[in-house]
Amino acid sequence: MDSLMLGLRVLVSLGAVLGVMWLLYRRLRRGPAAAKGRPLSLVSRQSVGPKASVVLVDTDGKRFMLGVTEHGISVLHTAEAPAPEPAEAEAPTAATRRAARHAASFDAELAAQQRRLAGQPAPLAGSLLDPGTWRLAAAALRGGRRQ
Repeated sequence: MDSLMLGLRVLVSLGAVLGVMWLLYRRLRRGPAAAKGRPLSLVSRQSVGPKASVVLVDTDGKRFMLGVTEHGISVLHTAEAPAPEPAEAEAPTAATRRAARHAASFDAELAAQQRRLAGQPAPLAGSLLDPGTWRLAAAALRGGRRQ
């Protein structure tokens, strides 16, 4: 009985530690609250020396040209960011028609493989990853206690 209680305490403690780690991960993954909703996108970068470069950055509808050196960052120019170009719908090409034919043949081959494998045992049967193995082990342990 003591070993059962000890095992339960260990499991509860482990669950609590994992829960706290998960909560911290979710909290820290979001990043700083100030940067939320204001994406920063790097448009281009050009090196002008061994430790200097010029960078184009879009943020909040503005485009900034920045000079970046090992000692600091300077704003060289500011302008309105250009509007994004709408994506044009392209007519289906021979490549897309060929891809559609291959997708149909792939679906047919997949269905044939699934029918062929339907009568065979699962690939994990008998391994530690198979839920059936765990059910059998639990049943064996329960049966051993009753005797």
